[in-house]
Amino acid sequence: MLRALIEAHPDRAASLERHVKALEHSIEEQPAFCLQNVRTLFEAAHLTIAPRLGVDFGKKQGFPDRMRGVIEALDFRIVNHPEGDKINTTIAALLKGVDDTATALAQLSNIPNMRHGGSLDWGTLERQHALMLGGLCDALVSFLFDVAWSRAIPDAPEPVVASYEDFEAFNAYLDDEHGDVEVAGATFAASRVLYLMDITQYDAARLDWEAEQAADQDAEDAAA
Repeated sequence: MLRALIEAHPDRAASLERHVKALEHSIEEQPAFCLQNVRTLFEAAHLTIAPRLGVDFGKKQGFPDRMRGVIEALDFRIVNHPEGDKINTTIAALLKGVDDTATALAQLSNIPNMRHGGSLDWGTLERQHALMLGGLCDALVSFLFDVAWSRAIPDAPEPVVASYEDFEAFNAYLDDEHGDVEVAGATFAASRVLYLMDITQYDAARLDWEAEQAADQDAEDAAA
């Protein structure tokens, strides 16, 4: 569905291509990375759709809250249909159910020894779990993009795409953790190398790091 979206909106969805490829590859070859790629696609949806809808996320809002905020801000009514309100309410409820299911699968991945779902035969369920999570992401994100873009205000500005310089704290963390990269006598920062060579993995690592930072901050706030 995301590939169909990219084909229908090449001017807007071209940037999703690398994330879709990464998700497909993780499902087939590296299921352990599926959750990270799903998170990246969800973030792309949040950062792209929310500005068009005037939705402002708080710094501590998690992915489920952000997705619900986007869903609640969208209008799913069919123009001139006599039961437009009911259609809007029902589709919104359906999408929240899909989001809740994806969240539950993601939470299952965070339980020790349950990274890919429980089974007596861990190997057989690894890819199935990735398929379920990736499939839900594909259906939810592609539908939300399609609705938002088909009903967006024509003159609405395109959202500003984040650049390497926008993540100074994370870049500093990567550079401290991995040091410089030396090639043929030239020295490069590890963070910039990762950003330029594999932005999908860069985004996935950044999301994990930001989640850890948010969790640490929440723990400090609770202790205070």
